[in-house]
Amino acid sequence: MLSAQQVLDTTFTATKFREGYDVEQVDIYLDDVSATLKAYEAGGRPGPGLLTSVEARGARFSATKWREGYDVTEVDDLIDSIVGTLQSYEARPTPALHPTDAVSDAVGQQDTTAPPSPAAGAAAGDGARPLGVHDLTTQLQYARVRANGSDRLVVLLPDGSTAHVTALDAGPHGITLRTAPQA
Repeated sequence: MLSAQQVLDTTFTATKFREGYDVEQVDIYLDDVSATLKAYEAGGRPGPGLLTSVEARGARFSATKWREGYDVTEVDDLIDSIVGTLQSYEARPTPALHPTDAVSDAVGQQDTTAPPSPAAGAAAGDGARPLGVHDLTTQLQYARVRANGSDRLVVLLPDGSTAHVTALDAGPHGITLRTAPQA
């Protein structure tokens, strides 16, 4: 089984003038794999936004040819090992939690230092919890890959309209996104 550190320490042969995988996309994927493995290594289960073996196997990267990339065979071989490791963890029984246990501080779990917003659960559905910074960052990385590298942030508002994110503010209750209506 692979460890989170082994995944982070992996190096690939660089390709140029032959097909390879996009370096940035593979690196983001490996960071996400590492975060997932860290959650398992801490004795817990990964939280929302982290990888399952099915998602790990389904990873797709843009091909490179005229710019540097990672060797396709080496990356694919590592993905096979990652999937096997995740399947091994997923096959283990889920640890039982007592209802009064504190929120786990495993990777991917909510940051409990800020009070949850009363509207957050209602907006995302019953039983939903606000995202922590790590979860948000991870999900933004995946979304950026799915959006073909776009850095544009758009927020879906409760009334169904959308707004551009224009700034971030930090305060005692967490991070606030400043928005402007989309034109």
